[in-house]
Amino acid sequence: MSDSFDVIVVGARCAGSPLAALLAKRGISVALVEQATFPRDTLSTAYFEARGMAFADSLGLTDRIRQTGAPFVNHNNVRLEDLRYVAPIPQRPGDVGGGVSVRRMLLDPILAEAAAEAGAEVRMATKVTGLLEDGGRVTGVRVTHKGAEASLDARLVVGADGRNSTVARLAGSRKYNLTPNERFAYWSFFEDANPGSEPAFIFHRWGDRVVLGFPCDSGLYQAIVIADLSELPRFRADLEGSFMEYGCSCEPVAEILSGARRVGKFFGMLRWEGFFREPTGPGWVLAGDAGHFKDPTAGQGIQDAFGQADALARAIVKALDGPAGQFDGELAAWGRWRDKDAVEHYWLATDLGNAGLLPAVVPEVYARLLAQGKIGLAIDMFNHRAWPSQVFTPQRVLGATGRLLARRGCDRPALLREVFGLAAQDVRRRRMGRRPVYAQAGRSLDAGATEVEDPEAVVA
Repeated sequence: MSDSFDVIVVGARCAGSPLAALLAKRGISVALVEQATFPRDTLSTAYFEARGMAFADSLGLTDRIRQTGAPFVNHNNVRLEDLRYVAPIPQRPGDVGGGVSVRRMLLDPILAEAAAEAGAEVRMATKVTGLLEDGGRVTGVRVTHKGAEASLDARLVVGADGRNSTVARLAGSRKYNLTPNERFAYWSFFEDANPGSEPAFIFHRWGDRVVLGFPCDSGLYQAIVIADLSELPRFRADLEGSFMEYGCSCEPVAEILSGARRVGKFFGMLRWEGFFREPTGPGWVLAGDAGHFKDPTAGQGIQDAFGQADALARAIVKALDGPAGQFDGELAAWGRWRDKDAVEHYWLATDLGNAGLLPAVVPEVYARLLAQGKIGLAIDMFNHRAWPSQVFTPQRVLGATGRLLARRGCDRPALLREVFGLAAQDVRRRRMGRRPVYAQAGRSLDAGATEVEDPEAVVA
C-alpha cells in the first residue's frame, strides 16, 4: 500500500465514504482512514430524506439499501400544536423515494464498500494521532494501526470525522455561532410493529413534547422521543417507563406499537452543541458534522453530509486540476458555499429543538399552506430543496399574525411580543452570518458521545 496520496479523508461514515468514492471515480488517489472497524454503531437518528436518497442512488446504492429491508417512506404524518395533517412527500424526476431509515451499523459499511469499489484505499482501525505540516501547511497525517505508527502524505487532508473531529482539533479550527441543546433525545427499535401498508414519517411537536416514528431496516420500527431537559431526572429514574409513556402520548406511534416488542438497547443523546467550524485552512478542509452540526430534531445530518460530500468533491477536483496558487481559494469558496447552504436550516433545526411551545405563527403559516394546497413547500424545506425564508416569508408571517389577532381569546400583547421577538432574533442571526461569534478557547461545550462503545449499554 502506498503512503502518498492526493487526498486523505479521515472518517468513513456519511460524509467521508461518499466523498472518497466520488474522488476515486475521478481518478484521484484517496486514502480513507477510519478509527473504527465496521460494522460499528454510532449515535444517529438514521433517517434521510428524498434528496439524500437521490444522492445515494447516484452512487449506485439503492439496491443495497433496499436489501436491508428498509421501506421507502412516501408520506409525512405531522402535528404542530393543534394542526395535524398527512401529506405525500414531494418527489422530483430521478427520486427513488421520500425518505428511508437504515441503522448506521448497516448503512456505514455500505458507504465504505462503495468507496473501496470506486478505488479508494480504505484503512479501517486506523487512528489519526497528528497532522504533518510543512511551513504551516498540512501535508498529511500520522496514524496508528495495531500498535504500529505510520505517516501518510497528501496534498489535502479532509476531516470527516464527526462533531468531535480530531482533524478540526489538530488544525485549530474555531467554532462559531454556537447553540446549546435545550432538549435530550432517546430512541429505540421495535419488532412486530404495524406501520400499515403506506407507512409515514411521523413528526409530532405539541406542548413540550416531540415524538418521531418511522419504519427502518430489518423489519424494525424506530421511535424517538425528544424531551425538555427538565424531564431528564424522571427519564434517568425510569427510562423504560418514561420512554414508553412519552412515546405513546403520540397517538399514531401508540397505535403502531400496540402489539410490538422493544428490542435491543436504548440510544441517547443527552447533550450536544450546534456549531459551525472554520471550514478550511492550508492543506485541510472539514466535511459533515466535523465542520457543522445542528440540532438533531430536524433529522438533517445524513442528508446534509451527502450534499456536502457532493459539492466538496467537485471543489477538490477543480482545486487539484487548477493552478497551485488557486488551490486554497477553491476550497475557501466551497467553505463560503457551505455556510450559505447550511445557515437557514441550522436555525430551523435550532428552533425545532428549543424547549417549550412553538411560536403561534408557525402552525398558522403551515395551516394556510395546507389550505392552499402548498404544504409540499414546507415538506421540501426538510428535503433541503426549499429554504425556510421561502416558507416563512414576511407576507406569510404578517398574514398569520393578523389572523391570530382577529381570533376571539387571542392574547394580543403576548402574540405581538412573540412576533417582534422573532423579528429581532432574525436580525441578530443575519448579523451573525456576516460577523460570526467565535467561541472562546476552552469555552465550547462538551459535544457528548458519538460512538456506541458498549453494545449492551444505554448510550448517553
